[in-house]
Amino acid sequence: MPQVDGSLVSASSPRAIPLSGEVGGSVSLGGSGAAVVNARTVDVRQGGIGRVQAVDVAVSQGGIGLARAERVSVEMGGIGLALATDVRVTQGGVNAILARDVRIEQAGVRTIVANNVRVERRTGVFLMIARHVEGDVRTLLDWRGAIAFGAAFGVVVSFFRRRR
Repeated sequence: MPQVDGSLVSASSPRAIPLSGEVGGSVSLGGSGAAVVNARTVDVRQGGIGRVQAVDVAVSQGGIGLARAERVSVEMGGIGLALATDVRVTQGGVNAILARDVRIEQAGVRTIVANNVRVERRTGVFLMIARHVEGDVRTLLDWRGAIAFGAAFGVVVSFFRRRR
């Protein structure tokens, strides 16, 4: 898939968009995809992007591999890694979030590292490292569990090293 540096772009075909232009515009993808997008605002509806760098990223029923932005919003979609100041996920899935403020509603997240996390409705998180957490969240591994897991892992590794 090509790289997209966007002035105003809109696509609704299921093919990739061959585009180059000035960085700082808007990119809107609908039912299509791109490998790399650099723009001011990015709106993805039922499409996908491998890597995006922007100020505002909005994903609806689509996916992004790596999103680096000021604000990232996901609704019924997925992101591999979100690096942002503000991340909002509604009914989606995210592998990892590294952000200042995170708001999650009915979503599944593998790893969150954030300053403030607000969780609404039913949400599951595997590993969360946060200064302040609001809401009802089910974490599979908190800091105590992580210490216990690390200690058990160290014992198992040292046992196998001694056997060799």
